[in-house]
Amino acid sequence: MNFEPALAQELKSIMALDGRVYPLTAPETAFDLNKPYLIYGSSEGLRTKEISSGYQSGKMVSGELNVIAPRYADMKSITAEVIDLLVGMERRTIGSSGPFIQELTYEEPVELYEDQPKLYRCVIDFEVYF
Repeated sequence: MNFEPALAQELKSIMALDGRVYPLTAPETAFDLNKPYLIYGSSEGLRTKEISSGYQSGKMVSGELNVIAPRYADMKSITAEVIDLLVGMERRTIGSSGPFIQELTYEEPVELYEDQPKLYRCVIDFEVYF
């Protein structure tokens, strides 16, 4: 299993999201904005390289998670769960058969309010090494 499917599998374990975890964007048809959801994205990453032997099989991958909820309190509590999940991925295999995460770092989460859909959003940027 590659990184992104393994990440999605991990994120779907957060009960408050009720499986509403989507790559890059939320579905546009018949989508309920009254429930929290998460949008994720990641890069293909950069393969690690050694001077003596060239490119290796390991990678550094950048990603972004967007926690979105109609209530501020829900966005805050789900964000805390997502951060706990991210931190807990370090030094273990993620998903049912994903990569072994050697190291994970994340940036300070950024909170926003989107006036048009009237939703709260928290953006979490991260990097993993596997």
